[in-house]
Amino acid sequence: MNGNIAAAARLFALSAALISCSTAPKESIAPLRGRLVLEVEPNPIVATPLGNNWYELNFDIIMREAGGVDVTIQDFTVDALALKSVPVRSHTYPATFITDRGYPAAIRAGKYLRFAFTRRWPLPNALLLSGAAARVTARTIDANGVRSETSVRVGVAVARQ
Repeated sequence: MNGNIAAAARLFALSAALISCSTAPKESIAPLRGRLVLEVEPNPIVATPLGNNWYELNFDIIMREAGGVDVTIQDFTVDALALKSVPVRSHTYPATFITDRGYPAAIRAGKYLRFAFTRRWPLPNALLLSGAAARVTARTIDANGVRSETSVRVGVAVARQ
Protein backbone atom coordinates (compact mmCIF):
# COMPACT_ATOMS: atom_id res chain seq x y z
CA MET A 1 0.00 0.00 0.00
CA ASN A 2 2.88 2.39 0.82
CA GLY A 3 4.30 1.70 -2.65
CA ASN A 4 0.99 2.70 -4.26
CA ILE A 5 0.87 5.94 -2.28
CA ALA A 6 4.48 6.78 -3.20
CA ALA A 7 3.80 6.04 -6.89
CA ALA A 8 0.65 8.17 -6.82
CA ALA A 9 2.57 11.04 -5.19
CA ARG A 10 5.27 10.84 -7.88
CA LEU A 11 2.64 10.77 -10.63
CA PHE A 12 0.90 13.79 -9.07
CA ALA A 13 4.19 15.75 -8.81
CA LEU A 14 5.10 14.92 -12.41
CA SER A 15 1.71 15.99 -13.78
CA ALA A 16 1.84 19.25 -11.74
CA ALA A 17 5.29 20.01 -13.16
CA LEU A 18 4.10 19.37 -16.71
CA ILE A 19 1.05 21.60 -16.24
CA SER A 20 3.09 24.48 -14.78
CA CYS A 21 5.64 24.22 -17.63
CA SER A 22 2.98 24.34 -20.30
CA THR A 23 1.38 27.48 -18.80
CA ALA A 24 4.69 29.35 -18.34
CA PRO A 25 5.17 32.20 -20.82
CA LYS A 26 7.53 31.39 -23.66
CA GLU A 27 10.66 33.50 -23.85
CA SER A 28 11.58 34.82 -27.24
CA ILE A 29 15.13 34.59 -28.42
CA ALA A 30 16.83 37.98 -28.48
CA PRO A 31 18.55 38.61 -31.80
CA LEU A 32 22.29 39.19 -31.73
CA ARG A 33 23.46 42.75 -32.28
CA GLY A 34 26.70 43.90 -33.82
CA ARG A 35 28.84 45.65 -31.22
CA LEU A 36 31.96 47.59 -32.13
CA VAL A 37 34.78 47.95 -29.61
CA LEU A 38 37.30 50.72 -30.30
CA GLU A 39 40.94 50.90 -29.27
CA VAL A 40 43.67 53.41 -30.04
CA GLU A 41 47.39 52.60 -30.05
CA PRO A 42 49.58 54.02 -28.73
CA ASN A 43 47.75 55.10 -25.63
CA PRO A 44 48.44 57.90 -24.86
CA ILE A 45 48.81 59.30 -28.36
CA VAL A 46 52.07 61.19 -28.86
CA ALA A 47 51.69 64.71 -30.32
CA THR A 48 54.86 65.72 -32.15
CA PRO A 49 55.44 69.50 -32.30
CA LEU A 50 55.98 70.75 -35.86
CA GLY A 51 56.43 74.44 -34.98
CA ASN A 52 54.11 77.45 -35.01
CA ASN A 53 51.60 75.67 -32.71
CA TRP A 54 51.15 72.76 -35.17
CA TYR A 55 51.21 69.18 -33.89
CA GLU A 56 51.18 65.84 -35.68
CA LEU A 57 49.39 62.87 -34.17
CA ASN A 58 50.09 59.36 -35.49
CA PHE A 59 48.06 56.47 -34.12
CA ASP A 60 46.24 53.30 -35.09
CA ILE A 61 42.49 52.93 -34.72
CA ILE A 62 41.42 49.35 -34.00
CA MET A 63 37.74 48.54 -34.59
CA ARG A 64 36.77 45.09 -33.27
CA GLU A 65 33.34 43.47 -33.75
CA ALA A 66 32.39 41.82 -30.45
CA GLY A 67 28.63 41.21 -30.70
CA GLY A 68 28.56 38.30 -33.15
CA VAL A 69 27.01 40.14 -36.13
CA ASP A 70 28.80 41.77 -39.08
CA VAL A 71 28.93 45.58 -38.86
CA THR A 72 29.50 48.30 -41.43
CA ILE A 73 31.15 51.59 -40.51
CA GLN A 74 28.96 54.52 -41.52
CA ASP A 75 31.44 57.20 -40.43
CA PHE A 76 33.73 58.10 -37.55
CA THR A 77 34.72 61.29 -35.76
CA VAL A 78 38.04 62.25 -34.19
CA ASP A 79 37.89 65.00 -31.56
CA ALA A 80 40.86 66.81 -30.02
CA LEU A 81 39.97 67.61 -26.41
CA ALA A 82 41.50 70.12 -24.00
CA LEU A 83 41.21 69.67 -20.25
CA LYS A 84 40.19 66.07 -21.05
CA SER A 85 36.67 67.06 -22.15
CA VAL A 86 36.50 70.40 -24.02
CA PRO A 87 36.47 69.88 -27.82
CA VAL A 88 38.95 72.18 -29.58
CA ARG A 89 39.07 70.40 -32.97
CA SER A 90 36.69 67.89 -34.51
CA HIS A 91 36.40 66.17 -37.85
CA THR A 92 34.00 63.50 -39.10
CA TYR A 93 35.20 61.11 -41.78
CA PRO A 94 32.90 59.07 -44.04
CA ALA A 95 33.41 55.34 -44.56
CA THR A 96 35.14 56.18 -47.85
CA PHE A 97 38.04 57.58 -45.80
CA ILE A 98 38.69 53.96 -44.79
CA THR A 99 37.95 52.31 -48.15
CA ASP A 100 40.04 54.86 -50.12
CA ARG A 101 43.05 53.59 -48.15
CA GLY A 102 42.40 49.99 -49.19
CA TYR A 103 40.62 48.83 -46.01
CA PRO A 104 37.09 47.42 -45.93
CA ALA A 105 34.37 49.45 -44.20
CA ALA A 106 32.63 46.25 -43.08
CA ILE A 107 33.91 44.15 -40.20
CA ARG A 108 32.83 40.52 -40.01
CA ALA A 109 31.58 39.05 -36.75
CA GLY A 110 34.45 38.44 -34.35
CA LYS A 111 37.02 40.12 -36.64
CA TYR A 112 38.78 43.47 -36.48
CA LEU A 113 40.05 46.31 -38.63
CA ARG A 114 43.22 48.21 -37.81
CA PHE A 115 44.27 51.24 -39.78
CA ALA A 116 46.88 53.94 -39.36
CA PHE A 117 45.69 57.49 -38.83
CA THR A 118 47.74 60.69 -39.07
CA ARG A 119 46.39 64.15 -38.44
CA ARG A 120 48.08 67.55 -38.19
CA TRP A 121 46.26 70.09 -36.06
CA PRO A 122 47.09 73.62 -34.93
CA LEU A 123 46.47 74.46 -31.31
CA PRO A 124 46.29 78.16 -30.48
CA ASN A 125 47.91 77.74 -27.08
CA ALA A 126 50.39 75.15 -25.82
CA LEU A 127 48.61 75.28 -22.46
CA LEU A 128 45.71 73.44 -24.10
CA LEU A 129 47.96 70.37 -24.26
CA SER A 130 47.87 70.17 -20.49
CA GLY A 131 45.21 67.53 -19.96
CA ALA A 132 44.84 66.95 -23.71
CA ALA A 133 42.90 63.92 -24.92
CA ALA A 134 41.42 62.52 -28.10
CA ARG A 135 38.05 60.87 -28.62
CA VAL A 136 37.23 58.53 -31.50
CA THR A 137 33.54 57.84 -32.15
CA ALA A 138 32.31 55.35 -34.75
CA ARG A 139 28.77 55.00 -36.05
CA THR A 140 27.79 51.59 -37.42
CA ILE A 141 24.93 49.55 -38.78
CA ASP A 142 24.91 45.79 -38.28
CA ALA A 143 23.74 43.05 -40.66
CA ASN A 144 20.32 43.10 -38.93
CA GLY A 145 19.88 46.83 -39.62
CA VAL A 146 20.55 47.95 -36.04
CA ARG A 147 22.40 51.28 -35.79
CA SER A 148 24.88 51.91 -33.00
CA GLU A 149 27.56 54.33 -31.85
CA THR A 150 30.64 53.70 -29.73
CA SER A 151 33.48 55.91 -28.47
CA VAL A 152 36.88 55.66 -26.89
CA ARG A 153 38.85 58.44 -25.24
CA VAL A 154 42.64 58.39 -24.85
CA GLY A 155 45.21 60.77 -23.47
CA VAL A 156 47.62 62.84 -25.55
CA ALA A 157 51.22 63.42 -24.51
CA VAL A 158 53.55 65.94 -26.17
CA ALA A 159 56.81 64.48 -27.51
CA ARG A 160 59.97 66.01 -26.12
CA GLN A 161 62.03 67.93 -28.61
